[in-house]
Amino acid sequence: MEYRINRISIHDLEIGMELANDVLTSNGLILIPSNTIITQNHIFKLNLYQILSIDIKEYIDLIKYNYSNNNDDKEFTKKFLKFKDSYDTNKKKLTKQLDDIGNGGNVNIRDLFRLSNDLIKALKTKSELFNYLNHLRSVDEYTYSHSLNVSMLCNIFGQWLHLDKQDIENLTVAGLLHDIGKLSIDSKIINKPGKLTDDEFAIIEKHPEIGFNLVKNLDLPEEIKLGILMHHEKIDGSGYPLHLKDSQIHDYAKIIAIADIYDAMTSVRSYHKKTSPFKVIRLFERESYGLLDTKYLFVFLENIAYNYLHRTVRLSNGEVGRIIFIHRTTPSKPIVDVGIAIIDMQDETDLDIEEIM
Repeated sequence: MEYRINRISIHDLEIGMELANDVLTSNGLILIPSNTIITQNHIFKLNLYQILSIDIKEYIDLIKYNYSNNNDDKEFTKKFLKFKDSYDTNKKKLTKQLDDIGNGGNVNIRDLFRLSNDLIKALKTKSELFNYLNHLRSVDEYTYSHSLNVSMLCNIFGQWLHLDKQDIENLTVAGLLHDIGKLSIDSKIINKPGKLTDDEFAIIEKHPEIGFNLVKNLDLPEEIKLGILMHHEKIDGSGYPLHLKDSQIHDYAKIIAIADIYDAMTSVRSYHKKTSPFKVIRLFERESYGLLDTKYLFVFLENIAYNYLHRTVRLSNGEVGRIIFIHRTTPSKPIVDVGIAIIDMQDETDLDIEEIM
């Protein structure tokens, strides 16, 4: 199968990935040969020799999660690769535009909107977006990938909320720009795999304000600027940077906050592996009331879950089944057909959906 060579940080390396090129020591000796399937021992050796990045074959995740001799899976692979090509192209365009803005350049709101909207327009259904995002591996340039993902999620979210066309466009652009302040922060802090120190977290907390200052004099609607500034505020006042409460927080920021957390949790990061969407929904259900606006949160969780109806999943007990029903009040606990039984996960408190397959 065809593959692309992708240069990634060893912090983003996962067991099962395949090396595209030899890994050499500082004196030119082969430490790990090309075509090696990465194990925990290899990761230890790379850290031991202080190798910072390696080349991997990008197709490995498709084989692991999607590819089989089934015609439907082959068709999925074909569609996914086409989406990923467009995604990678638009991410490069976004990278240039965000860097230009960060360096004092102007902004073209229509061009920014098209980066996300063109990807969404190419999909047959909204469910395809969540299917594809679930299989993407954002192993490099995380801030740009995350910004594009959040922007697409905001676009779909705006449709679920029945916002008008202009609001959807502005919200989509706000999602693209929400983390632009991070581009002014040392990448070593942004991508640090371990726990941040108090001083480092204080620097991270400044990124919404830094982002706002970068765009405040640009020709952008005020709601986009406020979305950037307030997307880490919480309705109980515990957020940052301004510690605003409920009605003080702009609606765009409340929407972006939900999309931001969802994408961050379901993506591979330097400090955690990606989490199953249903586990993230469960975390939203348990932990976010009083912090996120429920009038937006309920809409998001219900619609997110329905996008995985009829999908094949692996449960935390190892069983594989198909989601056949989503409970409206507890979307994180659907009914799953595992072949020999129908499991209502509402009745199984210790059982979770471990993976969308």
